[in-house]
Amino acid sequence: MEESLKQGAHFMRTRARPLDRALYEYLFESGSRSSVLAELGTYQNPDGGFGNGLEPDFRCQASSALATSVALQVLTEVEADASEEMVNRTISYLLNTYDEDKKGWQIMPREVETAPRAPWWNYSEDWPWGNPSAELIGYFHRYSHLVPAELLERLTEYAICYINNLEAYDHHELLCFIRLADQLPEKDRKRISGKLREMAAASVTTDPAEWNAYCLLPLQVAQSPASEFYELFKKSIPQNIEFLIRQQHPAGYWDPTWSWGQFEQEWEIAKEEWRGRLTVENLRTLRSFGRI
Repeated sequence: MEESLKQGAHFMRTRARPLDRALYEYLFESGSRSSVLAELGTYQNPDGGFGNGLEPDFRCQASSALATSVALQVLTEVEADASEEMVNRTISYLLNTYDEDKKGWQIMPREVETAPRAPWWNYSEDWPWGNPSAELIGYFHRYSHLVPAELLERLTEYAICYINNLEAYDHHELLCFIRLADQLPEKDRKRISGKLREMAAASVTTDPAEWNAYCLLPLQVAQSPASEFYELFKKSIPQNIEFLIRQQHPAGYWDPTWSWGQFEQEWEIAKEEWRGRLTVENLRTLRSFGRI
């Protein structure tokens, strides 16, 4: 499997966008946190939020809660702390755009409809609450001393009640709940752990015949043997690892399993950006299972 890493590394160095290249170098080649932050900063707006195509499927320049959640995933990956100006500006943006009526954030701004995008990223007020509000509450815990304690306590309680009372599951929302749980204090994490396992069991596709379609894979939920979801999918994970290995293109990258069907020129740009992001994620997963 060293060949997979070699091919992936070549792709990342020659074709990935600078942010994903810097993140790859940080994770695999002792690259610097400062390089990742410098590249991430090119997507941050004066209001502290992120846009400008950070999430490749919508090219909107305006800040959004969703793009900001992607930025916070990167900040978490490189273990950026609250002393970073970027972190402070990001949390300030979220505090300033928090909507008390929604108990969270509007996922997209109206400006999204003026930009090239995937068809599922049209502006809508009707969206599963947890995507990305639950995830953002998790980052409030990570940077808790930047957040009013009363607000954090109230939002945490709302999120826990919301999760435990869900009856219909959306797998994108589930991933946001898992990122929330990763940041919660243990006492709060335990209050939702059973429900998250129930949701994962109902949402993950374990049939290998269906993995070529757009679905939630076992490895997307159990990204390492240390995951609390590993035992749930222990039987499926070896096959899923082999599937992941087979999906790597000879040029080193992994392709997205979706397409826009519109804005074809911009989609080609977005697809190449997704290749870089997916390659970093998949190489990291293969390493966590000792396959590279």
